[in-house]
Amino acid sequence: MLSPIDIFALIAVMLVGLPHGAFDGAIAFFLGAGRTPLRITSFLAGYSVLACLYIGFWYVMPLPALIIFLALSIIHFGSGDIQPTHLPLDESWQGLFKAARILSHGGVVGIVIPSLHSEEVSTLYAILTGGDASIIMAITAMLLPLWALSFIVYLVASLKFESLYGGVIEIGVLCILAAFLPPLAGFAAYFCLVHSRRHFLVIWHAMQEMLSRQTILITALILTIVTWAAAAAAFYLQADLAAVSLGDAALRTVFISLAALTVPHMILVDTHRAKSWLSSTCSVSLSVN
Repeated sequence: MLSPIDIFALIAVMLVGLPHGAFDGAIAFFLGAGRTPLRITSFLAGYSVLACLYIGFWYVMPLPALIIFLALSIIHFGSGDIQPTHLPLDESWQGLFKAARILSHGGVVGIVIPSLHSEEVSTLYAILTGGDASIIMAITAMLLPLWALSFIVYLVASLKFESLYGGVIEIGVLCILAAFLPPLAGFAAYFCLVHSRRHFLVIWHAMQEMLSRQTILITALILTIVTWAAAAAAFYLQADLAAVSLGDAALRTVFISLAALTVPHMILVDTHRAKSWLSSTCSVSLSVN
């Protein structure tokens, strides 16, 4: 049974967090998808097909789908949250340290919150998979020491390189919030106030160099409305056809929607082409990390 705080967290994720991916249309428009009607149609069709395929995968194999979604989330959140800083390290150490920073940031949601609230999160995972999800908690327990080691390395490095201060402080504050907030509220706080806000700012500032505000807002509004409509339909079908409570249907709707959209969102945002463009045109915006 979800609490009022849990319900509020899910609503916040749907209304504030989920639409942050609506800027994907503007990114794709810049990268060439908006040059012709055929390219626009192809982009929308490809994006939708990938999302639908993952939904189908979730309903056929919910446990592997959730595990993959959590792994992708750690990578995506971590990659989006680290500040692009070049440190005087050998190239091989640069890669390892970047991986440590990605895990430190992304692991707050995927590792720290489940570890601090193992009983509640285990119940949430069971609702999402429709069965026993203890294997996910076991994997989380194994990853916790690796996350702690990564964060310690990050913390020690920040004592020498001031450019890392912001990231370390952010992780510390988020961990404190995670300890005191229920797991869904902790996730919503991060997803809405940190990840989505950062993405909005980066894309908004970068896109205005290339596209009109009207184009950005129209593409974002269209994708947001489509996403909300699809989520509403999914919620209705679950609540009407499945033997689940309204709260469980809401939980499944929100996170299956997030999982379905994460795959095409990551392909678009985290590919080298999109990343290199964002870094070159909006290095200042990324300093909000």
